[in-house]
Formats: sequence, C-alpha cells, structure tokens
Amino acid sequence: MFHELVHPDDVLRVVEKFVSLEPLGVEVVELDKAFGRVLAEDVRAAWDAPPFDRSEVDGYAVSSESVVGAEEDSPVRLRVTGYVRIGEVPAVEVRAGEAAEIDTGAMLPRGADSVVMVEHTKRVDGDVLVFRSVVSGENVARAGSDILKGEVVLRKGTFLGPGEIASLAAVGMGKVKVYRRVRVAIMSIGDELKEPGSELRVAEVFDVNTYAVTAAVSELGAIPVTYGVFPDDESLIENGLRRALSECDVVLTSGGTSAGVGDLTYRILERLGEPGIIVHGLKLKPGKPTVVAVVNGKVVVGLPGFPLSAMMAFRKVAAPIIAKLAGVKLHVLSAWRVRAKLALRITGVRGKVMLVPVALIERSNDLVAYPVRTHSGSVHVLTYADGFVEVPENTGILEEGSEVKVELFKRGWAPPALVVIGSHDYLMETLTYSVVGEEGEAKVLRAGSMGGILAVGRGEADLGGAHMLDAESGEYNIPIIKKLGLENKVQLVRGWGREIGLVVAKGNPKRIEGFEDLLRDDVLFINRNKGSGTRTLVDIKLKEVALKKGLSFSKLRRRIRGYWNEVRTHTAVAAAVAQGRADVGVAIRWAADLYGLDFIKIGEEIYDIVIHRGSLSKPAVKKVLHLLHSEKLDELMSNFTGYKRLSDTGEFLI
Repeated sequence: MFHELVHPDDVLRVVEKFVSLEPLGVEVVELDKAFGRVLAEDVRAAWDAPPFDRSEVDGYAVSSESVVGAEEDSPVRLRVTGYVRIGEVPAVEVRAGEAAEIDTGAMLPRGADSVVMVEHTKRVDGDVLVFRSVVSGENVARAGSDILKGEVVLRKGTFLGPGEIASLAAVGMGKVKVYRRVRVAIMSIGDELKEPGSELRVAEVFDVNTYAVTAAVSELGAIPVTYGVFPDDESLIENGLRRALSECDVVLTSGGTSAGVGDLTYRILERLGEPGIIVHGLKLKPGKPTVVAVVNGKVVVGLPGFPLSAMMAFRKVAAPIIAKLAGVKLHVLSAWRVRAKLALRITGVRGKVMLVPVALIERSNDLVAYPVRTHSGSVHVLTYADGFVEVPENTGILEEGSEVKVELFKRGWAPPALVVIGSHDYLMETLTYSVVGEEGEAKVLRAGSMGGILAVGRGEADLGGAHMLDAESGEYNIPIIKKLGLENKVQLVRGWGREIGLVVAKGNPKRIEGFEDLLRDDVLFINRNKGSGTRTLVDIKLKEVALKKGLSFSKLRRRIRGYWNEVRTHTAVAAAVAQGRADVGVAIRWAADLYGLDFIKIGEEIYDIVIHRGSLSKPAVKKVLHLLHSEKLDELMSNFTGYKRLSDTGEFLI
C-alpha cells in the first residue's frame, strides 16, 4: 500500500494540486452567534472606543491647574458646581477653582482635564478639599484611546473568541460577516470497536477516536458530524463514506488505513471518485498509515486507529486542511505551540519524522518538556501529556537541554500546581489531587521508582513516589538515593506500607505457593519493568531461589517462562492474570482485589515520597507534608486494601 511516503509538511501542497482549499462561503450572523466563527472581512471601527472622554474613577472632575501643590497637610479648596452621572451629558462646566462630582464611566465635563479620586478628597459644606495633585489626563480615558474610529479592529481570518467578541461589541457591530462553518464527517472503523456505555467482550475496545476527533474538530470552529462505528464490512463502509461525502465538506475516518489484509478503507477510497488517494502514508512515527484522498473535490483523511497516533496525525494533517477551508489563517495554529527545553535526549528515526509526547513543567523560570514514554495506542496520555515534540527526519538525536517546539494538544495551557513523577500508587494519586484542590491542576507521570528519583533529583518534578529495595542492605530508598549522590538535591519522607505478593487466578488453579513454582513448565509468569521497585524485589526473591537450588541467576531466569515479558504497572500484572495471558505475577494486594484475583502475600514494601528541595516551599508540597500527619491520610487510605500507616510516616529520612 505505502508506495511513496509523503513528508507531513508537504501534505497541504499535495492536496492543493487537486482541490482548492479556500473558504466555503460567507454568511452574516448576529454578534451573539459569532463566538467560534471566523471573520470573513476586515472590521473597521465605526465609533471611537470609548466614544467620549470619561472618568475611570469615582471622584471630582477638575482642571489639573486648579490642584497644583495640593498635599495632605496643605489641601486645595474647590467649589463643587454640580454632579455628573454615568449615562448623561454633563450640564456643568468646570472653571479654575471649581470641581464637579463624577461617577466612574461618566462623561468628563467641559473645562475638566483630569479626575481626583474620591479617596483623596473631603467634602466641606458646598466645597471639596483636595489632598493630592493630579496631572492632565489622570484617571481619564480619552475618546478613541482604546479603539480609534476608522481603524481596523480585527482582520479577516480572525478566530472569534470572547476578547474579539468584546471588541466588536465595543465598536457597535451588531452583525458580522463570517465564513461558513466546515462540516466535518467523523467515522470510526473496526470490528473491535464498541460504543462507550456498552459491555465489552474479550478483544474489544471502546471507540475513543469518534469522541476525541469530535472535540478537536470543534476547537477549530468546524461542525463535527458523527457517523458512529462501522464494522469491517466493505459495503457498509462504502455506503457510510458515500453518505458522509454527500452531506459534509471533509471526511475523517480512523482505523482501516494500515497495510493489513482486513483494512478496507484504502481500496474503497480508490473507487469512490477522482482522483482518489493522493497520499499513500506519511514519513511519520507514529502516524505512518495516514491516508489522504480527494473524492470529486472533497478531502478525505484516513487517520490511524490508535488514539494517540490519530490525534497527532490530526494536528499535523487534518487541522491545517480544515483551518484553510474555514478561513482560519494558519498562523493562528501557531498559538497552539510553545518553546521549551528538552528534559531528556530523544532519539530519532531514520527516514521518518518522529512525534514524541511530552509533559510541560515549569522549573527555575524555564519551560521544560519531559518526554512521556508510551505506546501509540495510549489514550490516557492525552490527559497528562501537553503536546508533542517533532524530531525531524534523519535527525539522530535531540540532546537534553536543547530548545524544542511543542505542538500543544489544546489551547490555554497553564503550568500545573504540582508535578509528580515516579512509581504509580493509588493512594499517592488520591493524595496528590486532594491537596491541589481548586488551586490548579496536578500533573502525575508514571516513570517507575528509579525514574521518579532521577526526575526529582534533576528538578523536573516537585515530588515522586519510590519503593526501591536495596539488595545489599534490605532497606528501601535511602541507600539508592545516597548511591546516586542525590541527598543534597532531594529530601526523602517516609510514606506508607503496602502488602506485596503473588497474584493468581481466583481459586489458584495452578496451586502456586511461592517463587519456586515459577520454574514449572506449566506456569507462565508476567514480570515488572526494569527500574521499578517491584522488579528489584522479584529479582531478590529469585536470587534466593537460585542460591537454594545451586543455579546461577542467569540460568534460573532462562527457566522461567515469561520472565522477559514486562509490564509497567501493578494493574497491568493483574490484568494479564485475569485475562489468562499469565498465571502469576507480583503486585500489591489492591491490584489483585480490583480484578477479583487471589493474593499470596510475600511481604510488605515501603512506599516513600521523594521531594525536590527547591519545591519544599510550594503550597501544594506543604499540604502533602501536613496531610501525612493528619487523620485525612487514614481516611484516604481506607479506600484501598493492603495499605497501612507506619510508625514514622511523614518523618524526614534524608
């Protein structure tokens, strides 16, 4: 299928060879219906804003010459000649030695050039004492000081948000000319897809892309038209595409675009109309299967099926096409970009542009982009990754500390109140969000215990959770931090205990009792990833078995089916056992209980909190430390089985 891959930056050029990407028409709408629309003409102000000189404060309109030298101990006395209310034409004139009482927003009377704030005055009979001098124009908004009559208020192609609507109202625009909104059809393809809210069977997944793409299309001001899920049935997909093409301006599909035998979109698009498919895949990872077709003057973009790939391909390919048809200038999309320093080096891919999701973190007045390790089928990454970094084609490495451009997943990014990177833990996650509250968002990234310790040490996170067991001392976390030389950069606070054990199917059908059973031919193991505290514990236990049986550790590992099959979370271990993909794994009790599995306790591990010393003064971090000593911790802990407070919970260890 992929005859000649196209660079993602060249897609617009290719498309415009076959179809004109121009706005689809103009219509006039009332101002209260203009939000989210795109201006179809330059708007010139028919009025000044403000339309007259007006007071910005409550006080007294004066000629500034009358109050020269006014001070607290030598006030100037002025005769009050009248009162100017907001919304009325002044009936008084201010002369030397006079003042007129005036409301905020009221028109400045003839003869006055400034306003003394009421706080700097005192009424005495029919006069006013002024205790502070003012200069000409002080506390006055001059006519046209905001917007000048005749000037261009907004340019054609401007996306109308709240601020733009306010400016149009300020110059009296009751109606505006806008471009017709682009109707975008959205279709998801695949036998495995089910509507959210329905019951899932084995090998099925919920349809994510319909909803994610719908939201992304709406952000561009276009009209999303959803057609639902289509099974891998050629006639149903073809009928759906024909209907979508007849009813909409652009069609977006997801799934059914790779080179697999069961993918049908490719050959259907080739026969729907001329010229057919014009982009047979992209030099993009992830996102290679993206396909673009033009069918009788309308653009069809086939996005990959995996959500992360689909959303990144949408931003790179579909968004610019929709924007041009909507009349949005492409530079507007640059508002969805920020520049940041790369926290860790990224390795590129030969012959392709590589897109790497990143989380943005503020540290020492710098914006830092932290690469998020994930797979293209990830969904939740779209909530904690802020955007993605593009590694150019044939670029070997983007070095740590280099400046990169981040394509944001959404507008309006703001730095989080608390950044947590480390080993995932349910109590830690609950505690984090409970301390942030209304103050802002928390960003929680799963990087494992070692990854968390290193990230906190580098200052990329405020804090993180760790349960690294030192094989030599049998102690958690403290020796590891000292071996890494981070004791001057981080502080370690005692957290809580978690029951850890072997997770097996309900009823323990394989009669597994301990680690020695992992050597059996009929037992399939699921392991944790390197760098995790659980993996360290597993290896310590297996080395004890190896010593007992007189085997080398490397030979013992080769005898364990599944030893090299690694997952990154406790729940991933439990899911593998629950679905029959493994017979046993090591996880915390809560993960076993979540999946209704049996649990064979092998001990208790300690989950501690590593805090960057520079973050100790942050309000959210102070709340974490306070909560560790409070009854609130016990309340939160009661929601999860297998957890317990320790005698030194909340105490500083380093």
